[in-house]
Amino acid sequence: MEAIRAIQEIIDENKEEMPTGVVTRVMDECQKAYDTQPQLYKLTWTTVDHHAHVVHCEDDEDFAQVKLVDKTQTLIVEAVDEPPRCYGGPMWHGSMPHKGMVWSKWLKQPMPYIINYPDYRELIIVHSIVPYEPRKRARDEA
Repeated sequence: MEAIRAIQEIIDENKEEMPTGVVTRVMDECQKAYDTQPQLYKLTWTTVDHHAHVVHCEDDEDFAQVKLVDKTQTLIVEAVDEPPRCYGGPMWHGSMPHKGMVWSKWLKQPMPYIINYPDYRELIIVHSIVPYEPRKRARDEA
């Protein structure tokens, strides 16, 4: 996108020296290229999973020890309207961020957005979804 903006700035600076038709066409093509770029978002979410195992005691009754395991991630994702096909059916939207996508419906939800389905073992907490602005690091001047 930075390259497209740079081209547009060069055209703006030199449009008096260039034929009007060329300026219009180049600017239109730059706008088309800019519009076809996917809109990227920075997603911060936490998945909470659980597991249990039986603790065997020689002198006492066995008991189940249950633990919650949470994982917080920040991912760069693209918003999509329809989940892609996966194993013959639509991909579950809770696994889409691992494939670089997020369901566009999530963008309209108040944050934090909590997803808890009884037939799915993970609890998903979406903390934030904000537009991603790529930034390049400044080079060190040597």
